[in-house]
Amino acid sequence: MRRLGLRLVVVLASSVMILGGCIGGKSSPAKFYVLSALPSPETTKKVAAAEQGVAIGVGPVSLPPYLDRPEIVTRSGGNKLHLAEFDRWAEPLRQNFTRVLAQNLSNLIPTDRAALYPWERSVPINYQVAVEVVHFEGSADGNSSLMARWSILGADGKQELLAGQSSFSESIGPPQDYEATVSAMSRTLADFSREIAAAIKRLSQQTPQR
Repeated sequence: MRRLGLRLVVVLASSVMILGGCIGGKSSPAKFYVLSALPSPETTKKVAAAEQGVAIGVGPVSLPPYLDRPEIVTRSGGNKLHLAEFDRWAEPLRQNFTRVLAQNLSNLIPTDRAALYPWERSVPINYQVAVEVVHFEGSADGNSSLMARWSILGADGKQELLAGQSSFSESIGPPQDYEATVSAMSRTLADFSREIAAAIKRLSQQTPQR
């Protein structure tokens, strides 16, 4: 009986330790992140009326399925990915990317007429920006990279006026720092936005808009 009682005490103690470990493991709070847009200009710059009135439609934007998920994805090797358990996107990454790109273009062109895909047929659009993201992630080497194929379409959404492929990289800093990773990703998106804004400006100068 004494041996049985001792074994029972050991089993109960072990169960309490395991339960405590499980509860402790679940206590880590999740952290949520969003991409940040470029700051709005502090002063209104004088630009040509045609440029100021450009109406842009942003989208569709496509992401690889492995990126379009709540967890922040980083690449720890050539073929190895890491999904953060407690560091997540506050909104779907595709929607966040589209919204921030539109805000950046509004600040850079500048224009107050930017619509997100899909928009109503009644919304006037001069240029449509379609984006296919190839990769958009941080990596174990301390860098964040964005590679995307893009095209600028005309008002009808069918005629391709300009197309290209862009690639940008930014230093993250300390590894596994997700706030720094998202900040670096925002900077690569800002660089991408500058390239698209410059392309739209060139097109609008070639063909003045009403």
